[in-house]
Amino acid sequence: MKRILLFLLLIRYLFSGNTLAADSHITHMPVILKIPAIALVDFAGSEKKLTYISGHGAEQIITPSTLNKTWINYSCINDGNSTSVISVSLSSGDLPAEISIKLEVGENMGAGAGKTGRPIGPVFLRPYPQDIIVDIGTCYTGRGTHKGHQLVYSWEWLSPYNPDQFNTGDIEIAVTYTITTVN
Repeated sequence: MKRILLFLLLIRYLFSGNTLAADSHITHMPVILKIPAIALVDFAGSEKKLTYISGHGAEQIITPSTLNKTWINYSCINDGNSTSVISVSLSSGDLPAEISIKLEVGENMGAGAGKTGRPIGPVFLRPYPQDIIVDIGTCYTGRGTHKGHQLVYSWEWLSPYNPDQFNTGDIEIAVTYTITTVN
C-alpha cells in the first residue's frame, strides 16, 4: 500500500512540475567574467639556474658557457588597452670591464597561442633594464625548450683583454628578466 501511495505521489509531482515549467519562462542573464591582468616568465633549457623575484620577474645565472641553451617562455593576460614588455638587466656578479655580453632574442617558435611579443634587435647587457620583447598581448608561448624565444648570449672580449689575467670558468653573472604592462 505504501509503495502505491509513493508511486502516485511521484507521478503527481512529475506531472505538476511539467505543468509549471510550461507556464513559466527562463531568462538567461549574461555572465561577465573579468580576469585581472597577470604575466609570468619562465625559462627552459640546460642552463637555467633561476631565482624567481616577487612580482613578474626571474633572475638567471649565466656563465660564458651558457651561449644558446636557454629559452624564455611567458604567459600574459592584458586588458584590451594595454600590452606588455619583457626587459633585461644585469643584476649582480663581477663582470670584468674587458668583457661585454650581447643578448639576441630569437623569434617566437609558435608553440603557444595569442598575441606573442616581438623581439628587439640585440642588446648589450647593462645594469639598467632594456626592453628585449615588446608588444605582448594576451598569450602564452608554451612551456619548455623550443617554445617561446631562444636566448643567445655572446661574450665579447674587449681590448686590452689578456686571457692570462682571467679565469672565465669562475664568472657567474645574474641577469634579471622582468615583464611589465604598458598602457
